[in-house]
Amino acid sequence: MRVDKINYYLDIAEAVLERGTCLRRNFGAIIVKNDEIISTGYVGAPRGRANCIDLNYCTERNSACPRGSAMSCAEVSTPRRMP
Repeated sequence: MRVDKINYYLDIAEAVLERGTCLRRNFGAIIVKNDEIISTGYVGAPRGRANCIDLNYCTERNSACPRGSAMSCAEVSTPRRMP
């Protein structure tokens, strides 16, 4: 029996989340337009930054950010430029 398209794409999203590098949150995403995969993504630090999984601790958990805020590992581990 053939898997329907919704579950096909959900299975791909589950495979993508396995690439996630955050110890606290783990999500996989897939963007599909006109039945074509446009992009995939997962939670982790930006390129060139140390990942939580490499540091062996969650940068968000060890930051001054209040729990439940919109901060993510990528935001915490990325320095902000001041004007």
